[in-house]
Amino acid sequence: MSAPLIDKYRKLATFDWRKLKAAVEGEEHVRLKAEVVAKMKSEPIFHRDYRVLSREEQREVIHQRWKKIVEWGLFKDPYSDLENFHALVETLEAFDQGTSARLFLHGNVFGAAVKSMGTERHKDLVEKTENNQIVGAFCLTEIGHGSNTAEVQTTATFDKGELVFNSPNVGAIKCWAGNLAHSATHVVVYAQLHVGGKNEGLHGFVIQVRCPKTFKTLPGITIGDMGSKPGCWQGVENGWMEFKNHRAPLSSLLNKGCDITPDGKYVTSFKSASEKQSVSLGTLSVGRLGIIAKGMMACTFASTIAIRYSVARRQFGPEKGVENEIPVLEYPLQQYRLFPYLSAAICIRIFQKKFVEHFTEYMMRVMMGEKSEELSEFSKEVHALSSGAKPVSTWLGVESLGEARKACGGHGFLHMSRLNTLRDDNDPSQTFEGENFMILQQTSNILLGKVNNLGSIRTPMSTMSFLNSNPSKFSSWSSNPVDDVLSAYRYLTYHLLQTTSSEANKLKKSGKSSFEVRNEIQVHRAVNLSIAYTEHTMIDWVQKFITEEVDDVTLNTVLRKVLNLFSLFLLERHLATLYITGYATGGKFGEELREKLRLAVEEIKPEAMSLVDSIAPDDFVLHSALGASDGRAYDHIMEEFRKYSDEQPRWVCDLAQFLQKNSQNSKL
Repeated sequence: MSAPLIDKYRKLATFDWRKLKAAVEGEEHVRLKAEVVAKMKSEPIFHRDYRVLSREEQREVIHQRWKKIVEWGLFKDPYSDLENFHALVETLEAFDQGTSARLFLHGNVFGAAVKSMGTERHKDLVEKTENNQIVGAFCLTEIGHGSNTAEVQTTATFDKGELVFNSPNVGAIKCWAGNLAHSATHVVVYAQLHVGGKNEGLHGFVIQVRCPKTFKTLPGITIGDMGSKPGCWQGVENGWMEFKNHRAPLSSLLNKGCDITPDGKYVTSFKSASEKQSVSLGTLSVGRLGIIAKGMMACTFASTIAIRYSVARRQFGPEKGVENEIPVLEYPLQQYRLFPYLSAAICIRIFQKKFVEHFTEYMMRVMMGEKSEELSEFSKEVHALSSGAKPVSTWLGVESLGEARKACGGHGFLHMSRLNTLRDDNDPSQTFEGENFMILQQTSNILLGKVNNLGSIRTPMSTMSFLNSNPSKFSSWSSNPVDDVLSAYRYLTYHLLQTTSSEANKLKKSGKSSFEVRNEIQVHRAVNLSIAYTEHTMIDWVQKFITEEVDDVTLNTVLRKVLNLFSLFLLERHLATLYITGYATGGKFGEELREKLRLAVEEIKPEAMSLVDSIAPDDFVLHSALGASDGRAYDHIMEEFRKYSDEQPRWVCDLAQFLQKNSQNSKL
């Protein structure tokens, strides 16, 4: 039973998994990740067992790991050394999201906000951020406001050459700010700017909140911790912050595009409030872009652990007898439950990598101070796609971990499987940086704004250009199912855009307010529109990558199998809507789609184990008794079990006395 079969499954593959890994991730990225893992293995602070740490223990460990990472000196500015930064963050994300959060929130969220919204007067602060002389946090969310960021209630009032910060009520207290509870010395904080009695709207500021020598908070600021949380987030210092007449210098205003003169006049170079908002929205997308990768990593862990364990786990067989039992991976239902998430892990990675390239170009243009209609359009498109891709990828990720846990049977529930912890770790990805259903509305709002321009839509990333033509209904399947899937998505998205817009106009004519209209078009319409647009872009970008960038025939072939499964898996979820919208009639289209989906799962089977190897983190990072690359799941399980042999907890003495007492009473 313990003899591993994993190598037998590896030999079934038609490709070299190492070459696939290099093709998808890039050789340099693979090499840099390996270097990071080697550094981690050489440092005792990164070694761990399956013991559950307390909150204080987790935070101290993360602090010590962060110090070690800083000492490595891999990079200063994430945007000037993207390769090193991405390799480090991805490895840390797989190892422990708590550790990566400490790094990412400081450099990529706090640091990026200061850089993109600040000016020359913030240069010293940028240098201190890059040199890790300070610790940064990002404070947008409030007790009473998360999704509706425009209405946050913290105020920054110009008074005698300074800015006075206040939290006017309990709902205005800042919260969910990582790094804030204990470590942050500085924060980027969003507040309503009041100048001369007028509210100029939401602005970003950067202020010092603690003395870096004593770590005591500055006057007018109260900071605390938010208490216990599940999973790795126990180790993240999510804090709350209340202002009571805290005075900060005027230079605190992140003044790219706007400022306050010394005599108290508000000036801005933005042509409109919407232009200022669109630039800010694009800047805030950096967090959502990182969360897309969390969905990818969740699918990676789920498929790696569950598929490897499905080879080690043997249940039932064509004949009775233990010797006739077969690996559960042989069962088509097990394959159907797991292989789509394997394909999702690969496809989301390819999509996210392309998105990062586009976003990096966008951020560089923002930091160079460009102001143009084209950049404003770029910002909206980035915002639309990130607001759609974050929900799609995180829902898939959390879903995959739940399915993997169940597919691993009882042992999947063990802490050492890591699947339960990972489920807790990834659960908040569905709500932070915007609750998924809420931010999907931002995607549909931007798409609905294009309705009057159908036929002439031009966007920097070309994600909406397919809406310029009226797509045709289904006629027949071609030799390339992915092309057929994209055709179905084009029809679906176009139809949902038209019907959602038509429904909105109908509600407006009936006397509904714009607020009521926006809410009443969500169910079955706007939400589905956002998802369809996003999934079309994902599939389209992955197909272009395979066609244009993968020359090796064996790799190209296997990636087409992967994309084929991913695209059919996603489209099948829209089957009812496709029929309702008239894309197809009769049962033939749906039956053939499902038949192709089953065939796509079957075609992945011989490739599955090597596909897993191409995405799986090093065992040191994976840290799963069920998912180790040697396939010896039961040996690893028993190794952990034996650590608890013949335990004698303190309360056993009390149990013995209690039983003895009951025994004596029964004799009486």
